[in-house]
Amino acid sequence: MNMTDRNHGANKHRTNLINSLFKSTAILCFAATLAGVPASNASAENTLPGATGSENKHFDIEASALGKALISFADLAGLRLLFSSDLVAGLTTDPLSGTFTNDEALSRLLAQTGLSYRFNNANTVTIMESGAVSYGELYAEATDNDAADERVIELDKITIAGTQDDGEGIYGVDAPVAIISEEMIDRFRGHSPADIFRGTPGVMSGEARNGAGAIDVNIRGMQGLGRVAVTVDGASNSVQIYQGYQGISNRTFVDPDLLAGIDITKGADLASNGIAGTVAMRTLDADDIVLEGNKFGARFKLGFGTNTSPPPPGGTLGGYEWPSPSVGNSVLVPSEDGLDRPGLLEPTSGFGSLALGFKSDPVDVVVGLAYRKLGNYHAGENGTDDKDPDPEGTGVVRPPFCPVRPRFLCSDGVRENRPDLYVPPVPGTELVNNRGQTNYRPGEEVLNTELETLSILGKGTFRFADDHTIKLSYNGFRSEAGDIVSSRLVNNEAQPRQLPVPTGTDVDAGIVDYSWQPKSPLFDLDAKLWGTFLHQQNQRAFQLVSFGNIIRTPEDYGFPTDFRIGTETLMWGADVSNIFRLSSDYGEIDIELGLSYQREETQPDDNSDDLLERVEQTNAPFFFIEPRDGEREEAAGYTKLSWSPWDWVTARSGLRYQHYWSRDRYQGEQADRKREDNNDGDVGYSLGLTLMPFDGIQLYGQYASVVRSPSLFEVVNVGAVRGAPLDELTPERSNTWEIGANFTTADLVWDEDQFMTKLGYFNSRVDDYIAREFSEDSSGISSMRFFNAHEARFAGFEVASRYEYAGFTADLAANYYTDVTFCRTDDTCDNRSLNADYSTNHIPPEYSINLTVSQTFLNDSLTIGGRVSHIGERAIEHGDDSGGLQSFITQVEWGETTLFDVFAEYELNDNVAFSLRVENLTDQFYIDPLSLVNVPGPGRTIFGALTVRF
Repeated sequence: MNMTDRNHGANKHRTNLINSLFKSTAILCFAATLAGVPASNASAENTLPGATGSENKHFDIEASALGKALISFADLAGLRLLFSSDLVAGLTTDPLSGTFTNDEALSRLLAQTGLSYRFNNANTVTIMESGAVSYGELYAEATDNDAADERVIELDKITIAGTQDDGEGIYGVDAPVAIISEEMIDRFRGHSPADIFRGTPGVMSGEARNGAGAIDVNIRGMQGLGRVAVTVDGASNSVQIYQGYQGISNRTFVDPDLLAGIDITKGADLASNGIAGTVAMRTLDADDIVLEGNKFGARFKLGFGTNTSPPPPGGTLGGYEWPSPSVGNSVLVPSEDGLDRPGLLEPTSGFGSLALGFKSDPVDVVVGLAYRKLGNYHAGENGTDDKDPDPEGTGVVRPPFCPVRPRFLCSDGVRENRPDLYVPPVPGTELVNNRGQTNYRPGEEVLNTELETLSILGKGTFRFADDHTIKLSYNGFRSEAGDIVSSRLVNNEAQPRQLPVPTGTDVDAGIVDYSWQPKSPLFDLDAKLWGTFLHQQNQRAFQLVSFGNIIRTPEDYGFPTDFRIGTETLMWGADVSNIFRLSSDYGEIDIELGLSYQREETQPDDNSDDLLERVEQTNAPFFFIEPRDGEREEAAGYTKLSWSPWDWVTARSGLRYQHYWSRDRYQGEQADRKREDNNDGDVGYSLGLTLMPFDGIQLYGQYASVVRSPSLFEVVNVGAVRGAPLDELTPERSNTWEIGANFTTADLVWDEDQFMTKLGYFNSRVDDYIAREFSEDSSGISSMRFFNAHEARFAGFEVASRYEYAGFTADLAANYYTDVTFCRTDDTCDNRSLNADYSTNHIPPEYSINLTVSQTFLNDSLTIGGRVSHIGERAIEHGDDSGGLQSFITQVEWGETTLFDVFAEYELNDNVAFSLRVENLTDQFYIDPLSLVNVPGPGRTIFGALTVRF
């Protein structure tokens, strides 16, 4: 099935989305008492630097707080700005629109503020009070024996602004944050969107090879079910997909080709409902497309990739069919397909995108279209994938089989404790024990990893009355992607099979964003209304009913070959916040107030209803897990306070209250056992302190206690909890300590070099951790259920560092987990994941380290570099079996892995650029961490791209 053949019957639901967006309103009234806000000095001293660019550039900066305007200026000018956040607190600036040199633009922004600036070097500028000396001058005089002591001044807290796209902005933020820039997204795009998170300390994406083209972000060992709040332009599009006993996939859909950057906050933020962190993805704006000085612009990208093959016909087998007494075969049977790997330089996949932009004083517009098509990738050929004793199958007897589940292995305890279930090998057979990581062979085509996506972006920004802005956005996403039920391929002997029909996904999201930034310290207002309709269809139901050699297909039930079922989800929400900036004799005070509301409604689509009706009419066996049918709402209000009594101290506090409501609408066979309507609420809070004891050193600490209300998946009758004796769930509460330090300096090794580092330690305890377990109710019916475990604990260190000198750049990112613990009860804590719980495959590597280096040549037009990524083994192992024939969730193993990538980028001129990269340079055979399915990652792959701007 391709994307042009779809007929999901979802028009009525898109109509509901539009009605919800435009019938819903959000009103927030703010009131405050004016506290003595001092008038800014009307004079401005402009000290021209000795080395500045005289090139004219187009600037379009809204009237806003001065600090925000300076950050916008730094990005447009390509400069790094150093300034005290206290120095600019309470100051505003007029709008700046037109063509100016950097000097002219900065002078206009600082007019009437009493501030001036100086260049420390060609790329770094210090903002200061008129008449003060710059940090560069202080350094020079500090090294001069004749310098007068009275020239030394007390240094302020420094904010570093500019070149945010390189991720440098994180080194001036007193919080555990990360930035993935557009440049990094393009540079390390990978085969799956999940690959763009590799190399971010404490952040990974699960299900990288079986996520239907989605991301499933894990922050510090927690993921899914709302623990990580993921948005695209402020709108959510997440959905949970049942994976059999293996759990669920938590999927968010986005096309990296239309992304301008990703902002990540690790840990709790009271303005968000994610207790593990937030991931805010930003799509392209007109500024990303229109060249400086122009009103119109376009960006065209065209690229290719290697190492893929077109998906084979449905039913094609991969790897080996292993000897099994249950099916009567006595030899190892390899697949006849999958080893025809394309040549190293043979283009086998492609992608392209076109974005158009328009900029003017009152209106900005950008539209974009991106298309990508990839086949099944091939695994690497170097690594630990050996079978024991050899791949031809002559050797030792493998562990016993369970006749009731012929394709699953039993634990060794079956032979001892349940000899009646043990089936010895058939006499005369030659069985082998697979000690490799997967069933796949080196260089083999990895089935069901194909991906085809089409993405649409439309965005308009309208400015009026000088300080009002409205931004309207639309994000559309369509995909056809390989996707199997993970429980069908979890051990290294289950044989992979190509599915005849991929998973189809439709996402339509609309956002209305309004901001009001008058020339007043009492108002910095932002209001957002968003809505998302998400429809995903697959043949997952037929995979679940297919065991061993018995394969069920839609034709068995009278449906066409491409018949799929799925869920339709409608999400919408509203957010509004305002920041008051006050100045008094007792210091600078910032107060942020905000309200938010979110509603999610999900139900089976029409095809699901048709299948259920047909199953009831036929005698063919079917194990049908009906999609979710329920709704959930959550409302919250918060306040955050920041107080700087002195230039070198900032204290912070915050308070949040949130409340949720849910309703299970399930009407199936066991509707009498569904969860009753629920609602619950709780309060969260945070305290923090930032110190700037010396120039370039920033120390910060924070404690946050926040709650996560149960997600819709956890409170409706669905999948793993179908028919379970559901007990009342209480919200999780995350209690997290965070301490960190930022250090920035120049001239560390050589003159005019730059060094920045960010160090952090976190310690998080999640009380009433919601987990899944195998249980038996009072009537003796066994099933799965969600329950509140006593707690879960996560702790570790994170580091990010950057060094720059003469066109050379090195970025180091690393993290190490010191503790991962789960406690079913108060006195049953262990460094193991809970049996049957989803956390089993959410456990990150104990440590990871990532180093990226690059060097520019030919007046910075050529950049050559590489990246090495090393991940360790799983931080902790899995818990004990539940006492059944096997654990109800299988831990997917991976080993220590080191991957190398190299890249080259050449800018022919301002309009044309080429890039070439090789991922997995050494062609390693490996398994990605956080995977639910046992398949290897892509082998050596070459990507090339042409970018044209005009």
